[in-house]
Amino acid sequence: MPYEKIDVCPNNCMLFRKENANKDHCDKCGQCRYVEVQGRDGQKRQLNIARKVLRYLPIIPRLQRQYMSESQAKHMTWHKYGHRDHPNKMVDPSDAEAWQQFDKDFPDFALDARNVRVAIATDGFNPFSMVASPYSCWPVFVIPLNLPPSLIMQKNNIFLSLLIPGPKYPGKNYSVFIEPLVDDLIYAFEHGVLTYDWATKKNFKMRVSYLFSIHDLPALGLFSGLCVHGKSPCPDCREGLKGIWLKYGGKFSFFDCHRQFLPMDPRKLTSDEVRAQIDQLVPLDEGGFDKFGEEHNWTHIPGLSRLPYYHKLLLPHNIDVMHNERNVMEAIFNMGFDIRDKTKDNVKARLDQAVLCNRPSLNMVQKEATGKWVKPRADFCLTRPQRKEVLEWFGP
Repeated sequence: MPYEKIDVCPNNCMLFRKENANKDHCDKCGQCRYVEVQGRDGQKRQLNIARKVLRYLPIIPRLQRQYMSESQAKHMTWHKYGHRDHPNKMVDPSDAEAWQQFDKDFPDFALDARNVRVAIATDGFNPFSMVASPYSCWPVFVIPLNLPPSLIMQKNNIFLSLLIPGPKYPGKNYSVFIEPLVDDLIYAFEHGVLTYDWATKKNFKMRVSYLFSIHDLPALGLFSGLCVHGKSPCPDCREGLKGIWLKYGGKFSFFDCHRQFLPMDPRKLTSDEVRAQIDQLVPLDEGGFDKFGEEHNWTHIPGLSRLPYYHKLLLPHNIDVMHNERNVMEAIFNMGFDIRDKTKDNVKARLDQAVLCNRPSLNMVQKEATGKWVKPRADFCLTRPQRKEVLEWFGP
């Protein structure tokens, strides 16, 4: 399978491709595309070596290859013709409301079961495993969702499409890096690509659509273009969520905020309202958009918003279950076992709760003899016998 090497502005402003392929300097920041060296005469010279390179593995040939095997080609239509043991349960993405709503909005796409719906997943990692000199590299994976549940998450069916170079976090420029992938998704949806189906021994026009992404919350901010920290951390509630600034903790808290969402059906923005918000964003010279945090919480325009159907998607971004389970479980475990430096029930939390809550039994207490401050044990902190019982319940 082929791959492309695309030169990138050192500051991640633009890709040197298409109409910018022959340019030597970035249009936005003016940085040189190539490595520069200073000769003995004091003059700078450009080497034919790019300072930063994005590697793109085109996704269309890899999806076409799914139909080059008879058995795999049949698996690609399982979502429509496959046998289901649990017809009344959601066991596959095709059972979900997001998939079914897409079929209603685009019936011509849903007509052919061989048309491919994909998910995108990404996360940063340090390829050198060195904490002292961090290097954040971001791979982007594309996952065809047509396959049966037992095959979707097998490693041979998860395709690496982009390798975003570091060493720094891509941040608001993430949309720049995914341009090649978005271009292919747009073309495959609007025009389709001629593909040979080994199961039927015939050619057909394969169309591809993006359905949702899978990632942790920081990566959701990259994909969606929304702020996912500070006073507006929820991509659904957005600026409607009202937090409390903790004086001692030095961050926003959403303690006792659940009551503002009764009943359990808060209003969400429609697709047309989301599109209108993006169209009305006014960029500032120093970066960002005007009235951020007041009327909106958009940090950047998401690259996927160029998809003609993006604002019709019912659930364009998902937080993966692993992060929900692991992070919540760790927080509960560390608080219950009162693990030092890891529990959320720390000294700063006790000082803040003394201001916000009427629970004097949890306030910090100063000993008269030594003058030291002591944190009283909370009811949710397990005693030694209780800890032993919990650990025995987990297993030997």
